[in-house]
Amino acid sequence: MNMLARIVCCLLIHGVFCVGYTFLNNFAADWYISTYGGLTSRGVNIRLTSKFLYEFFLVFNAVLALIPVLRVKLILWAIWVGLILLWMLPHHPLRALLYGIGQGIFTLTAILLSTGLDGWYKRKVVGAKASKLASGADHA
Repeated sequence: MNMLARIVCCLLIHGVFCVGYTFLNNFAADWYISTYGGLTSRGVNIRLTSKFLYEFFLVFNAVLALIPVLRVKLILWAIWVGLILLWMLPHHPLRALLYGIGQGIFTLTAILLSTGLDGWYKRKVVGAKASKLASGADHA
């Protein structure tokens, strides 16, 4: 897969998972409000933090889609999830779960899916070239 096609595929995959996380985030917020009252009814208002983490999630996924090396992606992903959990725990366990684990799982799935798609395409191309070479060798 050429570099431009790989970048476009990775951006699309990460974009789909960002949209999926947005639906999960909205569902979880609506569920929490209907079950326990407003998000600030417990005396804690970290709306700007939540907004920052969501916007950083979008930018971080775009950056990860541009990185071709799986090991670098996984190291950056682990650091990011660890920092979110370190920041949120123990004072905000539900937000740590939603932002740390939720965003982390969606991003990890996008990373693994885009890497798997790239690997599948490489095997397909190598297999086609090997088959072509083998069929050409029989005729010579």
